[in-house]
Amino acid sequence: MTYYLKHYFDPFFDHTKLAPAAVSGGRVDHHCLGYVQNVVAGQILAELVPAPEDSGTDSQQFLTDSPVLPAGPNTEVNPENKLQLLASQNGYVFYHEDLISVKKLLNIHGDVNFSTGNVIYVNDLCVHGTVRTGFELQARNILAKDIVEGATIRTLDAFTAEKGIKGAKACVIDAGTNIRAAYCENSDLQAGKDIYVEGSSLHTRMSLNGTLIVRQRLQGGKVYANNMVYVGEQLGGGINTPTAIIMGYPPTLMKKLEGIEEKIEVVEENIAQLQKISAKSTLHRTENQSKLEFEEKRIAALRREQQRIVTLMQKNSNTDLCRVVVPGTIRPGVEISIGGYYTKINDYLENVAISLRDGELRFDSPAIIKK
Repeated sequence: MTYYLKHYFDPFFDHTKLAPAAVSGGRVDHHCLGYVQNVVAGQILAELVPAPEDSGTDSQQFLTDSPVLPAGPNTEVNPENKLQLLASQNGYVFYHEDLISVKKLLNIHGDVNFSTGNVIYVNDLCVHGTVRTGFELQARNILAKDIVEGATIRTLDAFTAEKGIKGAKACVIDAGTNIRAAYCENSDLQAGKDIYVEGSSLHTRMSLNGTLIVRQRLQGGKVYANNMVYVGEQLGGGINTPTAIIMGYPPTLMKKLEGIEEKIEVVEENIAQLQKISAKSTLHRTENQSKLEFEEKRIAALRREQQRIVTLMQKNSNTDLCRVVVPGTIRPGVEISIGGYYTKINDYLENVAISLRDGELRFDSPAIIKK
């Protein structure tokens, strides 16, 4: 009996010859090129079926008289159907030495740019070049061996930027566990656990549930943390460089509260403007009454949401582990809040640790007590 090997992936796929995906209106998306053929464990890769009578030229190479599947690494024959080949690992599928194979680690030997498009991958990813502005990566773990520019990067587990992050106010990194970088600037970092910066962090917004370690300077930006913050050399850049550390509550709730409060400010301004206009005459008041009522309902809803988040924050307060440790210098202008207790640094401080004890912020020196 003659069999035909039916593929559930493109056996002729070539990642060097990609075409942009079509979108509505006859346009194409140059960021969506389909760089990789993802498969997950248990997925059918190929199946031996009876050969069709009119096999085309392209089908000839997949005809066989022997019911043997070309099983390569990280694949397995379906125990319930001996004619089906399954993936045994998450990864990408390809032919290697005439065998269907699945590889777990995806290497991009160059930049992430218009030649690759965005890359969404089901296992670990290593980028050997630069991750360019405007592109997106998603994977389990991601290692960037060169500079990360204003890209969007999301991982289930960890992210590492060996050469650093130069975000240009456009970079967003969201890691399920840890973030590690040579340095970072003008970025937004979110980590489920810890963030470690070997050099300096400049004008970067950070949100994390674990420990933040910045070996050199943390200058500018805002940190939402729920554990220790360690800055080795310098915290803050002076009065003209706003630097804030907010601790003691779940970072996601703190960021939500800040977003709600920003919206409240906008709506309050809208209401003030409408009231000012309405005060001019009865006609103005009539014309703007519906708008004013809408904004008043809107601000009432926002304030209810604000109170709900505050209540959640109070229930999930954790100040015992919160501590700002700076063996170097803290410059004037730095704002620190732990569990709702706030201070603004007005003078240079050297070698101090700041924590909340007995309802007030305490400054201890030396920052690290050696035992």
